[in-house]
Amino acid sequence: MNFDFSSLNFETIDSNINAYPDMYLNQSGVTFSKKVLEDLGYPAYVLCLLDAKAKVFAIRMCKSNETKGFKFSKPRGEQKGVVTISSKNLLEPLRAATGEDWVPGKRYRVRGFWVADAKTMCFDLNEGVQEDFRQNPANSDDK
Repeated sequence: MNFDFSSLNFETIDSNINAYPDMYLNQSGVTFSKKVLEDLGYPAYVLCLLDAKAKVFAIRMCKSNETKGFKFSKPRGEQKGVVTISSKNLLEPLRAATGEDWVPGKRYRVRGFWVADAKTMCFDLNEGVQEDFRQNPANSDDK
């Protein structure tokens, strides 16, 4: 094969960050991809917002002393993976909002979208996609 390597316009792919700001919801918790953390700027605390009627969930960074703030992320250099919140105070309202549309015991992925004016990551629960759990050979029991 003979081509001019220097003529290629390569972009470096950051394989450490998920391509999409996804939230995963299952029976035991809500998990946010690293792209969500990246887009929010790795906030230490967030407010969890829910419009149950519209079925839209959102997270917005807040100060540590703000009422109803959830401890969320470590600073960029220290946060190694995704963030999972397993608080029933968050899970139960989300499960109630999804109602019978979502099968209990299944995992759902919801793609987030950034609302710049509000500096808020939103998740339309109506757009949730049921996913099979990934099988981890080292730990085969589903969580």
